[in-house]
Amino acid sequence: MQPGNESRTSVLLVDDQPFDLAALERHLAPFSLHLVKACSGEEALQRFGDEDFALVLMDVKMPGLDGFQTARLLHENTPRRPVPLIFLSGSPREEAAIVRAYESGAVDYLRKPVEPETLRAKVRVFVELYQAREALFRQQAELRMRERQVFELRQQQVEEALQESQRTLAMLMGNLPGMVFRRRPDWSFEFASEGCLELTGYPVEDFTSGARRWVDLIHPEDVARVAREAEVAFTGWQPLTLVYRLLHRGGSERWMWDRSAGVYHPDGSLRFIEGFVTDITPHKVAEAERERLMGELREAVRLRDEFLSVASHELKTPLTPLSLRLQFMMREVEVRAEGSRNEVLRKHVEAASGQVQRLTALVDSLLDATRITSGRLSLRREQDVNLADIVRTVVAGFEAQAARAGTPLELEAPGRVLGHWDALRLEQVVTNLLSNALKFGAGRTVHLRVEEQEGWARLTVRDEGIGMDESMRARLFGRFERGVSERHYGGLGLGLFITREVVQALGGHVEAESQPGQGATFTVELPCTPPKDSLGGVRHED
Repeated sequence: MQPGNESRTSVLLVDDQPFDLAALERHLAPFSLHLVKACSGEEALQRFGDEDFALVLMDVKMPGLDGFQTARLLHENTPRRPVPLIFLSGSPREEAAIVRAYESGAVDYLRKPVEPETLRAKVRVFVELYQAREALFRQQAELRMRERQVFELRQQQVEEALQESQRTLAMLMGNLPGMVFRRRPDWSFEFASEGCLELTGYPVEDFTSGARRWVDLIHPEDVARVAREAEVAFTGWQPLTLVYRLLHRGGSERWMWDRSAGVYHPDGSLRFIEGFVTDITPHKVAEAERERLMGELREAVRLRDEFLSVASHELKTPLTPLSLRLQFMMREVEVRAEGSRNEVLRKHVEAASGQVQRLTALVDSLLDATRITSGRLSLRREQDVNLADIVRTVVAGFEAQAARAGTPLELEAPGRVLGHWDALRLEQVVTNLLSNALKFGAGRTVHLRVEEQEGWARLTVRDEGIGMDESMRARLFGRFERGVSERHYGGLGLGLFITREVVQALGGHVEAESQPGQGATFTVELPCTPPKDSLGGVRHED
C-alpha cells in the first residue's frame, strides 16, 4: 500500500480491450474505489508490486501472458497474502475453462458482457472482506504499537528504578565499615565497593582492572590456609568464613574478617564469589591484650596459690608442737592442787588452745583450697561409713561452743545411715556447716536432721539467724566469698567452698535456701553407693 493511501481500497482491472476496461470502471463507480487499470498480464504484474489490492478483475484471453498464466505468477509472488481474483471471459461457458480458472487461484468466473448488478454484488463482498481485514490489521498494529509504548515506558521505569537502587546501594555500601565484593575464582574483582581503599590503601580500579589481585595482599603465612579453606568450601557449595592478615599499602598488617559464598554455573562450576570483608584489627589487638592480661592473671593466681600452699605448710609446722605443748601444760595444771592462781592459769591455757585450734582449722582450710585448685584433693573411701554417727560426734564436739553462744542444738537422726564415703571429709563437711550455722544463727536454735531415702543420704542444717539475699546465695559457694563483713564474723570464706567441692567429689550436691532475717537451710545429698565416674581434679583411694 502506498504512503498516504492507507484508507483507500484499490481494485486492479486487467483487460486488453479499452472498451471493456471503461465498462468495468463505469459499473464500479458507485463504490468510490481506487481503480487501477492494466492492459496486459505483464502490466498487471508490474502494477501488483506497487500497492495492495482488495480484488483483481482480469480477462482470460490477452496477448502475451493470458489470464491463467498471470494468475499463476501473481499467486507465486504473494503466497502469504493471496488476493481474490475473478476471471472475465467473452468465450462461451466451458466447464474445462472454469475448472482451469479455479485451479489458477480464481474465486469466481464471469462472462462478458458482465451484468452490472452481478458484478457489483460480487465485488462488494470481497471489498468488504478486504476492508474488514485491513481494519483488523490496523487495530492489531495500533495494539502492538500501544504494547510497545507501554513496554518501553515500563522498561524505562524499571531502568530508572534500577539506577536509583544502584545509587542507593552504592551509597549504603560506601557507608559500610568494610567492603562488599564480587570476585572471580582467580581472585580478580569484578566489583568492589569504595571501602576497598580504606582496607588496602589501593583504589577499587586497581582490582577491577586486573592490575592487582586480592590474594597478592594476603600475608604469605596465611595464603596457603586461605586457599585451602576456600577450595574446600566452594567445592562443597558451602559458605566460607575466613580470618587472615592483609598487607596494607602503608606497610601495616591488618586482620580481616571475610564472609563469602559461591555463585555457580548451571553445570556446577564456580562462576563468582560474592561476599563482605571488614577490618577487625582493633578486635584482634584487644583480644591479644585480653589474652595477655588473662595470662598474667592466671600466673598471679598460680603464684598466690603457691604462696598460700607454702605459707600453710610453714604455719602448720609450728602449730603442731605448740598444740602438743598446750596439751601438756593443761595436764600439768590439772594435776596440781586447786587454787585461784591455778584456775586462772587453766583458763589461759584453754583460751590459747582454742585459738591454736582455730588457727589450725584456718590453715587446714587454706591447704584444702590449694589442693582443690591444683587438683590434689584426695578421697579415701571406706565401706559402711555411718553418716549419723559422724553428725552425732561433730555435734558433741560443738556443744561447749554452742552453750557459750546460747545456741541450742537439736539433732534428729536414725541409728545408721551407711554409705561408701570418706569419713574424715564427711566430718569436715558437717563441721563447716554446723560452724557456719552457729556463727550466723544469732543465738537461736540450730536444727540438724539426717535421713535416708531411695539410696540417697540427706543431711539438713537449719539455723534461725540473719539469713541472706538472692545475690549472696548465687555466689555463696565461691572461693573466698563472704556473706557478711569479716570484721563482725571473721573467717576466710573457704568453708562452704571446700564443702561443695568435697560433696561433689563424693557424687552428691549441696544447696542453700534463705531469706534475709529468716535464717538459712543447707541440704547435702549423697549417694550411698559410689558414683561410676569420679570428678576431675580429685583422686579417689579405696
